[in-house]
This record gives sequence, structure tokens and C-alpha cells, in this order.
Amino acid sequence: MSSAHDTKGTVRPESRNNTASNSIPASDSVDAAARRAFGSTTQYLQAELEASGSDLGLLEKLNDASITKYEGLSRQAQDMLVHAYKIKQTYNEMTLQIAQVDSLVESVDTLEHVAQELD
Repeated sequence: MSSAHDTKGTVRPESRNNTASNSIPASDSVDAAARRAFGSTTQYLQAELEASGSDLGLLEKLNDASITKYEGLSRQAQDMLVHAYKIKQTYNEMTLQIAQVDSLVESVDTLEHVAQELD
């Protein structure tokens, strides 16, 4: 029997080879599928790299904005320290003067009391 089928109706292995040779060669279809797969993978990886690049660009902008903000806060804090030092110096200078004023007030009170007793 020269047909591709045996007596039980199953296909013999040589018939499979004949059918495969009539269609696109297996190496060409695998090659085309591999090219498509690598092309898709390439596009995916390029998109991921672009997204990562965009994320890094945004992160850089956020870092720059944070640097600018914290530099401003640092200047304000330094200015506040200078003003606090000046206020402390002024307070220390005034403490002596306030003590002198308190002493004068006590002297005036004493003089008023003496004046009232003399009247």
C-alpha cells in the first residue's frame, strides 16, 4: 500500500514529513516567529526605558524643587538665629537698665513715704 495511511487509518510518519514540506519550511516559520518575538520584546523594553527615563526626569525635578525649598528654609532659619541673638543681647542690656529702674522706683516710693510722714 503506497498511501500515507496504514490499514488502521492512522497517518504514518513519512506522510507528516510530506505534508510539512508542502507548507512553509519549519526553520522559516520559527525564524519569523523569533523575529516577531524579539521585535515585540524590543518595543516593550524601549517603552520601559522611556518610562523609567521619564520617572527619573520627574524625580530630578522634584529633587531640584526640594533643594530650592530647603535652601530658602535654611536661609530663614539662619536669619531667625541672627535675630534671636540680637534679641537676647538687647534683653541682657535691658536687664541691667530694668534693675536700675526698679531701684529708682523703690527710692521714689521711699521718698514719697518719707514726704507723707513729714506732712
